[in-house]
Amino acid sequence: MEEKINILYAEDNTTAAMIYTEILEEAGYTVTLAKEGNKAWQLYETGAWDLLLLDMDLPGKDGHELIRLVREKGDQVPIVILSSVNHNHALYEGADDYLVKGCSVDDVKARLDKAIARTKRLNTEKEQGLFRISPDTTFNKNNRLLTISGKREELKSMESNILWLFCLRINEVIPTVEMCETLWGVYTTDKEKALTRYVCLLNKKLKADKSIAIQNEFARGYKLVNGL
Repeated sequence: MEEKINILYAEDNTTAAMIYTEILEEAGYTVTLAKEGNKAWQLYETGAWDLLLLDMDLPGKDGHELIRLVREKGDQVPIVILSSVNHNHALYEGADDYLVKGCSVDDVKARLDKAIARTKRLNTEKEQGLFRISPDTTFNKNNRLLTISGKREELKSMESNILWLFCLRINEVIPTVEMCETLWGVYTTDKEKALTRYVCLLNKKLKADKSIAIQNEFARGYKLVNGL
């Protein structure tokens, strides 16, 4: 491994922490261990991490809360769950992958490397104005092209601006007032109605990909959920 990968590992079981820290360090990763959730969150906010490796049943802030806090910040750092039971539901909360304790060393390394590589690719695409919303759907901000399963459609300017806001904060609720102020510089009820119309139009264009949709989080705002 040419460059050091910094992993924040949250695990309260002393034996598991010792075993997997040794496995990760022997594989070339740099590991910082937190034995409870509050400490993990403190370290996360004060450090720079390439990946979070979380047990779900932590004292203090548990794995569910840590995932929520990270994603609510809009951070796309990869999160992999390593727990004693199957926590595949964590994928719907914002985790990138999960492992069950007892899996092979090769499996651990492969899953972590895959999650890190995927996030780097998405960040590179985002810098270039290209965002992969799902395996079948991409959006290019520079030319306003929405591509679903190879079929391209050029969005109108405001549709493009709205979809880009969602892409920058995927799986995160964006308050309606904030969206209106970002798009038009001011919030009014008329702007909110206009936003609602544009969201409906975008959802019609996105419906060809059943893994994605813009959800109306009533009294809160809107959220683009994807199938990645």
